Amino acid sequence: MAGIVRFDHASEHGRWTLWRKRPPASLQPHVIELEGYVETGGAPLVRRELPFSGIPLILVFEHHFSVFGGDGTERVRLGQGFVAGLTDQPTLVGSPGHAFCMQVNFTPLGARRILGLDLHEIAGSVVPADAVLGSAFRGLEDRLAHARDWPQRFAIFEGYLLERLAHNAAPTPLVEAGYAQLVAAGGSLDIGALAAGLEVSRKHLGTLFRREIGMTPKTVARLLRFETALSALRSGRVQSLADLAYACGYADQSHFNGEFRSMSGQSPTALLRDILPDGSLLAPPR
Repeated sequence: MAGIVRFDHASEHGRWTLWRKRPPASLQPHVIELEGYVETGGAPLVRRELPFSGIPLILVFEHHFSVFGGDGTERVRLGQGFVAGLTDQPTLVGSPGHAFCMQVNFTPLGARRILGLDLHEIAGSVVPADAVLGSAFRGLEDRLAHARDWPQRFAIFEGYLLERLAHNAAPTPLVEAGYAQLVAAGGSLDIGALAAGLEVSRKHLGTLFRREIGMTPKTVARLLRFETALSALRSGRVQSLADLAYACGYADQSHFNGEFRSMSGQSPTALLRDILPDGSLLAPPR
């Protein structure tokens, strides 16, 4: 199938293959990307997953994932599909060194429509997918696990998402317009000015965002600003952290460094050094 890109990696941490596909045009306003992932031969590993502005739905075909607290204790073990709500904190996710799964990353408003719920219900949480999508979702996981290849899996999954999209309501236009402006500005937008431009009070806009997206406009802006800065860092073209901080709308480099530590647990330079080839980060020893 056209549009599928494959990445292979092998290191002391194990071997993994990642398949990544851009969604068809009919899903692009709602879905960022779809992925397939197989990991073999590694020791148990904990990764620090960074906050981002998407809502991931992970389908677990074999093995399991664990979510750990900051004290190193296992808080949730997931041997089935799950959804993670928006958060502005890093999440520690472990695997036993083997994985076979798929993932779709929704935009927040796409997630609200396809999942069929206001995102305040899952904000900051990791919940079983069938608790959101119904018990029939496990049948979809089984069908995908036994598909003949990755092109067929992506085709089946895209069909499922399009069907969900057709049967659920669109977001509130005010939230849709406000979120689009925040994305266009990379999060560097005054929330008071955003509310005024939409001819609504800041309080009312905050209420709508919390309900439908799961975060206030200010927190969404922080998340988008962090993503913009992180993408620039990963590009390798940044000449000065102070210049990057200014370009992304931070007050100064101190503010920039503080936000990175808050949202990733590391300084910008340390974070960049520790990024793994699949885009995740090894967590510190527990």
